[in-house]
Amino acid sequence: MSTRPDFVAIQNEFAKALLSKGDTLLVRGGKLSAEKRIEIYRHNVFSTLAGALSDLYPVTEKIVGAPFFFRLAEEFIRATPSRSGDLNMFGGEWPEFLRVHADAIHLPYLPDVAQLEWAWHRAFHAADHAAFDISRLGLVPPEQHALLRFVLNSSATFILSPHPIARIWEVNQTEFEGDMKVDWTKPGDLVLIARDDLEIKIQSLSRAHFDFLRALNRGESLEASADVASDVASMADAEFDLQAALMAAIQSNLIVDMKLPEPSITSKGSS
Repeated sequence: MSTRPDFVAIQNEFAKALLSKGDTLLVRGGKLSAEKRIEIYRHNVFSTLAGALSDLYPVTEKIVGAPFFFRLAEEFIRATPSRSGDLNMFGGEWPEFLRVHADAIHLPYLPDVAQLEWAWHRAFHAADHAAFDISRLGLVPPEQHALLRFVLNSSATFILSPHPIARIWEVNQTEFEGDMKVDWTKPGDLVLIARDDLEIKIQSLSRAHFDFLRALNRGESLEASADVASDVASMADAEFDLQAALMAAIQSNLIVDMKLPEPSITSKGSS
């Protein structure tokens, strides 16, 4: 039987020790005590991860202030430690953490603002897509257009919020110099976050436009998606321009591909 140490187990125990307080069993003392040595490691870990959260969620930090933000960040890091060597993968659970944290309940819009910030980060790191070749539509018989299914850019995220999160995000940008007023009487935001080439766009959409794009993103056919949007517009006594919405999605690189209708299978020689 091998007596070699289980290095994976040791690493896992050491990681747990960094996230807890007072556990120094895996560290030997010397010129510095075991407590001091592990505290140095712990400080570096927490500083790095808290700094990553600060970079990811600058608007959230600006709204609540740095002391409050970093206090919650420490709790978050202990509850949701990083599981990847890539810091870009860390922090996605922050919006839900805020949603249930007792000290953040008095700011009900904050989790949705954080969700928008994570969507921005996600869009920034999403895969690149070639522009959709609109001439491909001309190869599809007109009678089959209704059955087309479109593929949306992988950077796209849809957020339905009861709060004006797009405006909150806008006025809290470092370079913003306009009127800081936020209209809290608005019914809320239906927001699309997506990257068009190198630019990340945050758009507030009408309910019909929002539901149309979400239906396409679910894999619904063009006809079914248009029906969803038309029904929503009709209930709001409004109109939905299908052609304009489709062209805007193609021109902004939101639509990156399409799937042709599956050929129908007919039985031959059946009586």
